[in-house]
Amino acid sequence: MKKHLDYYDRLPWRVVINPEQQDDGSIIYVASHPELDGVLGAGETPEAALADLHAARQSMIEALLSEGYPVPEPAVPIS
Repeated sequence: MKKHLDYYDRLPWRVVINPEQQDDGSIIYVASHPELDGVLGAGETPEAALADLHAARQSMIEALLSEGYPVPEPAVPIS
């Protein structure tokens, strides 16, 4: 069964958000998915960073699918 972007979009991706101080003293937030190396989102608020991360994740998954590469999936949490 071929999986599509909608399938991957519904998966429970882990999210890490870290504040990062800029040279001018301001704070931005950087969000990432540990399973998708190099896919980052940034914003002035955690919510903005999450929205940016969502767009970056979709772009990465679309690129992998169009090139025929496997898409990593979130690790299943161990209970």
